[in-house]
Amino acid sequence: MSERDGYHARRDYRSPAQRRSEERARRPPPGRRPPPRRRPPHRNRSGRGFGWVLLLAGIVGVGLFAAFSSLSSGGGGDAASTTTTVAAPPISVTFPEGLRREDIARILEQKTNLSGEEYLAATDVGPRGQALANSDEPKSLEGFLFPATYQVGSLTTVDDLVNAQIDAYKTRESSINFSYARKRNLTRFDVLTVASMVEREVQEPSERRIVAGVMYNRLRQGMRLDIDATVQYALGFWKPELTATDLASDSPYNTRKFPGLPPGPIANPGLDSIAAAAKPAETDFVFYVARADGTGRHYFARTIDEFNAAVARASQNAGG
Repeated sequence: MSERDGYHARRDYRSPAQRRSEERARRPPPGRRPPPRRRPPHRNRSGRGFGWVLLLAGIVGVGLFAAFSSLSSGGGGDAASTTTTVAAPPISVTFPEGLRREDIARILEQKTNLSGEEYLAATDVGPRGQALANSDEPKSLEGFLFPATYQVGSLTTVDDLVNAQIDAYKTRESSINFSYARKRNLTRFDVLTVASMVEREVQEPSERRIVAGVMYNRLRQGMRLDIDATVQYALGFWKPELTATDLASDSPYNTRKFPGLPPGPIANPGLDSIAAAAKPAETDFVFYVARADGTGRHYFARTIDEFNAAVARASQNAGG
């Protein structure tokens, strides 16, 4: 027996057979072995990533919903950045037949955001009117500003409106037959000028061609037209009763003083008046006078005596 570091080793006196027998006894019986060690559960990394995607998508969705709700209600944030500007719908503006440029400008001032002053400047005497009239001298756009209903939006300019009116005139005028005028050496501008006077003088549609015929008959015989509406145009405004001073005006538009046609249209006529001036009724009438009976109609006469008799009847109708 030896001693090492204070430890007394023991000798194993068991035989090999005994040791094997004891080892077998320590082994567990068959079917009762301890369960095998289980591995820790494997983490699904892809599943965890998908979960993060869903979480982020939810956060973004909530943010977008909140922003949309803020815009819809108009609340929160800077008003300049969250308020959507919606253009106002266009305004329908109607210009009746027989208006002059100044009348149209007043309507624009009253019903739209367009400047009446700019409209008058855009339609004043200039090369555009000269080209439309095929004239040797500058003309205004009076007569070419076709009466109709136009849409005026927030972005519409004065030039846009003027262009639309002229385009409308060209489109309507293209349907007119000017063969009568050509045979009598009348230009389209002459016809338009006569049409403007018809528009101002006539209320009853059936009389348009008759009144146009009276004007042409007087021109052919060298008579003055003697149309009060031309004097009113010379004054710059429509006036129901003219004075002696008005009738003595030196304006070339004063057909009570000067023979022949005025220098140009005195209003913007509609299609029916243009058609009547292009093809007037062929009669012997050289006079007409308002009946003054509330019908808006006229008496027509061939001679001065018939005319004087018609004036007397009109005076009686008016209670004179």
